[in-house]
Amino acid sequence: MALPPIRDVLLLGVAQLRKPFGDHVGRTHELLRRAARLRRLACALLLVPLAAAAQTQKPAPDLAETSLETLMNLEVTSVSKRQEKLSQTAAAIFVITQEDIRRSGATSIPEVLRIVPGLQVAHIDANKWAISSRGFNGLFADKMLVLIDGRTVFTPLFSGVYWDVQDTLLEDIDRIEVIRGPGGTLWGANAVNGVINVITKKAKDTQGGLLTSGAGNQERGFGAVRYGGKLNDRGYYRFFAKYFNRDAFANSSGQKTVDSWNALRGGFRTDWNLTGRDALTVQGDFYNGSAGGTVHGVVSLSPPMAGSFNDRTHLAGGNLLGRWNHAFSDRSDTTLQLYYDRTDRRDALLGAVRHTIDLDFDHHLAIGNRHDILWGFGYRFSTDQTTGSLTFSFNPSSRGDNLFSAHVHDDIVLLPDRLRLTLGTKLEHNNYSGFEVQPNIRLLWTPHPHHAVWAAVSRAVETPSRLEANGRINETVFLSADGTPTLSSQFGTPQFPAESVLAQELGYRAQLSKRLSLDLATFYNIYHSLHTEEPGVPFFEGSPPPPHLVLPHTRRNKMYGETHGIEIATNWKVTHRWTLSTGYTTLQMHLHTDPSSMGSSAGKEIEGESPKHQFHLRSQLNLPHNLEFDTAMYRVTRLANFLETPGYTRLDSRLGWRPMESLEISVVLQNLQDARQLEFGSVDKHQLADATLVKRSVYGKVTWRF
Repeated sequence: MALPPIRDVLLLGVAQLRKPFGDHVGRTHELLRRAARLRRLACALLLVPLAAAAQTQKPAPDLAETSLETLMNLEVTSVSKRQEKLSQTAAAIFVITQEDIRRSGATSIPEVLRIVPGLQVAHIDANKWAISSRGFNGLFADKMLVLIDGRTVFTPLFSGVYWDVQDTLLEDIDRIEVIRGPGGTLWGANAVNGVINVITKKAKDTQGGLLTSGAGNQERGFGAVRYGGKLNDRGYYRFFAKYFNRDAFANSSGQKTVDSWNALRGGFRTDWNLTGRDALTVQGDFYNGSAGGTVHGVVSLSPPMAGSFNDRTHLAGGNLLGRWNHAFSDRSDTTLQLYYDRTDRRDALLGAVRHTIDLDFDHHLAIGNRHDILWGFGYRFSTDQTTGSLTFSFNPSSRGDNLFSAHVHDDIVLLPDRLRLTLGTKLEHNNYSGFEVQPNIRLLWTPHPHHAVWAAVSRAVETPSRLEANGRINETVFLSADGTPTLSSQFGTPQFPAESVLAQELGYRAQLSKRLSLDLATFYNIYHSLHTEEPGVPFFEGSPPPPHLVLPHTRRNKMYGETHGIEIATNWKVTHRWTLSTGYTTLQMHLHTDPSSMGSSAGKEIEGESPKHQFHLRSQLNLPHNLEFDTAMYRVTRLANFLETPGYTRLDSRLGWRPMESLEISVVLQNLQDARQLEFGSVDKHQLADATLVKRSVYGKVTWRF
């Protein structure tokens, strides 16, 4: 069947997209009836980009038209804390550029991360995600370290990340560097299976004004303003404010749930060139909002009652960061960073206020032509005050913890421009597992400027969380045979060994031609001291009344295992206007419990929270008349978790138009394949939150720069 002319197809698409936005957002049900046609339209457009590329028009400056060599030579800092070319890094690293963010159509950092090969990203509900690398995914994926401008954002309560408060103005992000594999030698605890490093632009690069606004059926309304200027002859500044209100997802019958989400955020950044050798950055932000969900808990002991109920979490917090760089010479420089962070979360199950102070010092020193040394030390103090409930509590309710660290890292040139060896280690002491050593060795062989082979062996640890050490979860309550109220409860273990991994990696990165690049990584990880829940001796307690029997389960380290897999990413510039990017990941997990363990199913439960296969295909196409058409398809196989989640295919699409350099108009359609889609299923057997179904959605956005 002959394809229709590209101009006619585009005009049809614009007409379909324009109709629903001619009326109030509340009429978006009309658009949903058109979604099937739009999905067919999106697939048709994927088949005709070559015809569009053949039409003549001066291309607009765009990353889609940037050479692969330029992309391979992007400067990254997450592997060694110094600038190095992406193509010359001895690690499985992927860089999300600002152009990737803009053309993804994503409205949050977690959604942007979907494009990273090897990263497992899944919606739990409208405001919660499960994000991890190389397995062990969940609501609080404790083996993935996340940083924003060098500030660690995981919570020591769970050693995980509250993704609902990790946000900034997406237009101000310079890049997101994602390392798959251990990063503990540089970044410390919890960088077991990967590091996500969000890096925002310097204030100098965000001068002038920016206004964004949009709405849709899921994105009920959002907007942002940012302005940047100059401070005398030595400094630059910017400030921003943003707000969004996102609708709830749906349940299996299509009814709206209660997991709507809204937040107001503001922030600033200043960059100063104090002298020719000194630079100072001061930045900070604050937020306030709320997020809903359905949770499960013990309601009362008399009468014994447990069930689910709707709840809203109050979200508030802020941070302030200062970073001073001093250059002694072009071969020696230091960085001193200090930040303060405050978070405040309150819901029916748990309230927690946390204060964190973090100090980090690094000294970079090049010795001769062969050694490039980085050494430093750090100190973090974090204290919390919790308010528990009958379901969830901590003993003690308030606690302060110290984390001391030191590291040394030597990049050794064995053969100039051919062979490089990296040796390093991180030493840490925490209040839970004591002294930890995280060594690392990496080798990079560059037989040709466009080909690189690398190998690495690393050890990394996951510091136990407050939950694992001092937490208590009363999972359910019932009457025993003699009529005594009985609680089934999980308890933490105060002195708790850290989980650890010995990771072996091998990778190949190449620019195969001017139009085709390949990034391949393989890994084999060996895990020790993984956590299990073991039954304890029942006991009676009288508080809270009435007296009741407790069936305890305590945390132990009676599981071990191996994981292995392959991660492949390609980038193909079909024409100077059209780029195709693909990613494929296969993951195998083999977890085993010690013969003395009573939690025989623990390994299968953890294995079932990560897909064995993932595939994605992204298309970025520059059309005539300053139009952009971008499509992304994600295929994820089933999850054999607590409540099995079937595999799914997700299709997202974006149509953008730049009538002038300062103005951009776009329409984004998400989850076109299914009207409702479950992406993760049950959070875990404790049911801290109910999973809901992602809805098919559409929104329009206008961006004006001045």
